[in-house]
Amino acid sequence: MTRRAFVVGAGGAVGEAAAHKLLAGGWAVTASMHQERDDVRARLEAAGAEVMRHHLPDHAEWARAAQGCDALLLTANLAIARATLEAAELEVGRIVVFSSNNVAADPEAPSYRALADAEHALRARFAQLAIVRPTLIYGDPRLATVTRLVRMARRWPAMALPGSGRARVQPVFHDDLGCLAAGLAEADAPTGVFAAGGPEIVTMRALYAAIAKAAGVSRLVAPMPAALLAAAGVLSAEQAARADADRVAIAQDALPTALAPRTTLREGLAHLVSAMDGSPGGG
Repeated sequence: MTRRAFVVGAGGAVGEAAAHKLLAGGWAVTASMHQERDDVRARLEAAGAEVMRHHLPDHAEWARAAQGCDALLLTANLAIARATLEAAELEVGRIVVFSSNNVAADPEAPSYRALADAEHALRARFAQLAIVRPTLIYGDPRLATVTRLVRMARRWPAMALPGSGRARVQPVFHDDLGCLAAGLAEADAPTGVFAAGGPEIVTMRALYAAIAKAAGVSRLVAPMPAALLAAAGVLSAEQAARADADRVAIAQDALPTALAPRTTLREGLAHLVSAMDGSPGGG
């Protein structure tokens, strides 16, 4: 019997990647997106997915469509995922949701305390639940942070870096997260909380330099006081407070080796730059 998966957030980079991985694995996939994206719809339908549009968490049709599926993947914001699941009476197999590595890295920040509360509520209600906590996600123009830095590198002679630049980061490629989510959808996959970072840990200064190199330019990386950027409205108070804090994956439950992200930073940035150059206004 063909396994059936329902993917919420398929209009985003990670959701679309997860849907394609499931389709490649022989799943029948219903891909749900909030905003209509003709390019995404075309790619998913060409790969064999049924594509639907829903406004969550208050859209009842999605629950009818998802009822009885073998795997439900929600790649949307965890607060939306929680509200969506709590509003529905569902009988499904595996559930995979996305949170943030910062729940462990910055547990006192109000936004991450809220994510931790959502994680606890969902784990208490759903036994077959896997929670993915990614680090900085990049690799697709829909993902704003690194895409914005590529554009900065191309347009300005210097790249303003919040803080000292010594903080360590572990960027994770979006397609690797799609593979991870699809793997956790399997009935025999482990449940729990899984931190997901890329295979390399670099300083923020090194990340900025790698972005400039991938963009084909040589740029000065200029560290700036985070408090100054917060005062100017460039950063939020939370962002400024953790500008010099490490943001590497903090292990929770053991992630199966076969599902661990593998794309190198050089490969992932090259993919992003190529995708930007091939999309309208991408450069």
